[in-house]
Amino acid sequence: MENLKKLAKGMNHRFPEGNEAFQITTRILEECGEVAQEVNRLEKSGTKVLRRGDGTKEDLAGEIKDAMNALMQLAIYYDAAELVQEAVAKSIEQLKSEGHIEGE
Repeated sequence: MENLKKLAKGMNHRFPEGNEAFQITTRILEECGEVAQEVNRLEKSGTKVLRRGDGTKEDLAGEIKDAMNALMQLAIYYDAAELVQEAVAKSIEQLKSEGHIEGE
């Protein structure tokens, strides 16, 4: 989570324009669309395969990273990054207590 916050803060600094809530939200949707395109390529579905060829896990990972970055930028915008981290930890603890994740 810390690396994701560093990435988001660095990208905000690199590109200071366009970091308002609606712009970030638009970027989230765009990046999720690009994740879907890479899934289509991996599944050999849709027109992107004809134009760009088969997908790769590396391309998918890059698009997932971009989507996660945009989501973290929104969390930072609303000063909620720590709350996101707490929410993840809480969900993990619940899954452990239900026996879905073994204790560490």
